[in-house]
Amino acid sequence: MMPVGEVLAGKVCIVTGAAAGIGRAIALHFARAGATLVLADRDAAGLAQVARETGAQAVAVDVAEAEAPQRILAAACALGGPDVLVNNAGVTTVRPLLETTDADWDAAIAICLGSTFRLSREAVRAMRARGRGGAIVNMASVNAMQGQPCVAAYAAAKGGIHAMTRQLAVECGPHGIRVNALSPGLIVTEAFAAKLEPHDVAMTVEAYPLGRLGRPEDVAQAALFLASDAASFITGVDLPVDGGLTAQMAASVVSPRIRAWTGRRPLTFAPEGTP
Repeated sequence: MMPVGEVLAGKVCIVTGAAAGIGRAIALHFARAGATLVLADRDAAGLAQVARETGAQAVAVDVAEAEAPQRILAAACALGGPDVLVNNAGVTTVRPLLETTDADWDAAIAICLGSTFRLSREAVRAMRARGRGGAIVNMASVNAMQGQPCVAAYAAAKGGIHAMTRQLAVECGPHGIRVNALSPGLIVTEAFAAKLEPHDVAMTVEAYPLGRLGRPEDVAQAALFLASDAASFITGVDLPVDGGLTAQMAASVVSPRIRAWTGRRPLTFAPEGTP
């Protein structure tokens, strides 16, 4: 086993959506693992800060724009890559179905799914030309596995990523290119933490067998594994990073009898009107 500081040594890695949250955590973990980084995000100021922290090449661009793949890949090719692509950029729209607009739908598909397709296509083109193989890590979601109100557009886009990951793994495998996905559960980023009510957090945690919500670092470590040679015989998988959320039946969360089997007390609901 190589030391963590050498896991990605000599590899040129692209990370999109790198200005904050999960993308920033991935960039920091990859930098510590020795990667040469190309980071992309439409938040130019946030991206510049992460680039300074990691010594990365920054490409300030909206990944949904037509010219974004060429700009990002040009930066990676100039450094001798790409070896790894992490398609992390995305947008979340939380609205009931009847309030979800065509613009909401189009944005979710373009930013989450469309950018993943176009960037993967260009990365594979470059990886095949170099003949050294490579790895692609796509960011899917547990919302593509289980239903939840108010995220129809987001879940559909992530479901497309889940399906496309399998297809690309089969098509690109003969060229030594591995394609996998991560499906995070609820990950508490700085921006999201400010919106959480204490009681809501306490109740949401009950759905996670590990007894806590996720952190950006949890996803970053999984991305590092899939990007590294330690995962050299893994392709076409969608790895849940969800603390056991998708493994747990709903009845085991709410049933006092089932909760007692694992030593958990019955749920206590807040009085009506409590956030």
